[in-house]
Amino acid sequence: MPFNTNLEGYNVTRNLWLKFWDGNGKYFRSNEGCNGQINEKFNVWSVSVAVQAIVDGCRIYPKEMLPMLELAMENLFKYRSPQFHGYCAAENFDGNKDIYYDDDAQVASAIITAYEVSGNKKYLDAGRDLVRFLMGGYVDDPNAGCGGGMLWHMERDYVNACTTAECAKAALQLAKFIPEEQKDYVDYARKCIQWQLDHLQDKDDKLIYDGVGKDGQGVNTTKWSYNAGTTLSALSLLYSFEQKDEWFRAASDLAVSICSPGYTLYDRDYPNDEKRFWRDPSYFIQLVIEGLADYMLYFGDKADKGAVERINREVPKHLVYFNKYCLDKSDGLYWQSFEIFTINEEVYKRYKEEFGGHKGYSANREERGHDDKCVKSLIGSGAAARIFYQGARIAPQL
Repeated sequence: MPFNTNLEGYNVTRNLWLKFWDGNGKYFRSNEGCNGQINEKFNVWSVSVAVQAIVDGCRIYPKEMLPMLELAMENLFKYRSPQFHGYCAAENFDGNKDIYYDDDAQVASAIITAYEVSGNKKYLDAGRDLVRFLMGGYVDDPNAGCGGGMLWHMERDYVNACTTAECAKAALQLAKFIPEEQKDYVDYARKCIQWQLDHLQDKDDKLIYDGVGKDGQGVNTTKWSYNAGTTLSALSLLYSFEQKDEWFRAASDLAVSICSPGYTLYDRDYPNDEKRFWRDPSYFIQLVIEGLADYMLYFGDKADKGAVERINREVPKHLVYFNKYCLDKSDGLYWQSFEIFTINEEVYKRYKEEFGGHKGYSANREERGHDDKCVKSLIGSGAAARIFYQGARIAPQL
């Protein structure tokens, strides 16, 4: 029987809601000490991923999901700082400056796409307000050694890839709904993307470094998968506004690199490409798959045939793997680690016997809560739903 990828996204979203939503307090909560938890509530990053999963679900299952969206959005708005117009890592209080531009870019995408699926003008206004705040985090100081890029945090002198790409993406998502301001958002996004390619792209494998100090010193050469995925989304969206060959080439090169098992985004400890999978957690992988789906959508028939072939091979491969090894059938939710030898001893046994793995067991602390118990997280559950919703744009059935 075919596996319905969108339906799995719906099932995970429903189970997420049943597990984490507090109907009395009207917020996401947990008492298990899971990843992203602050007291009994969650950080804004976790909430934004959960909200984005609900938005994704609204596109396919509006009747079932739109009532959930309205409640979840009201919870998200509690993190907004009226003073700064950004969203704080924890629920806002007077003077809270713990505001991450990368978290807020994901919040902005969730809010803008919530408007797209609901038509609620309140969300469009909130998205515009937040994007204008984000644009203020670009380093325009000509004396700064970094030469541009987006700050990671309001009070930290680090300029990084995920923030720069995600802010460009959010601005472009907003641009199509406010035509009279469209040029401002497209110009800003272009500036972000050009800086990213000039300063943080490895010219050999085309993947994206993590960031650099505001003074231009100390490039962090770590290559996280979501930096590549969000840059690919931003490039694809930018191409939809201005069909320049340079954006096509950059996006195609990046799509090929993301889907190359010989490159660093993969666990390369296995000689066989069929056993090589992206090694980052699900909350990064959801953005990789979204980037690949955006590439397919916005470039359409023009998309590089080699890139399309790789995408059509690698995305279904990862969806099958994720469902096979990371699904907990007891609650219908997913573990967040793609490194399945780190989840728990039960999955590790299957890793040895079914996958044929050779690594030793090493417990992932992000899958652990109070008393060292294995627990699900809100961000991992939202990311799992998004992996299937976004994956369905490429492989609706498996």
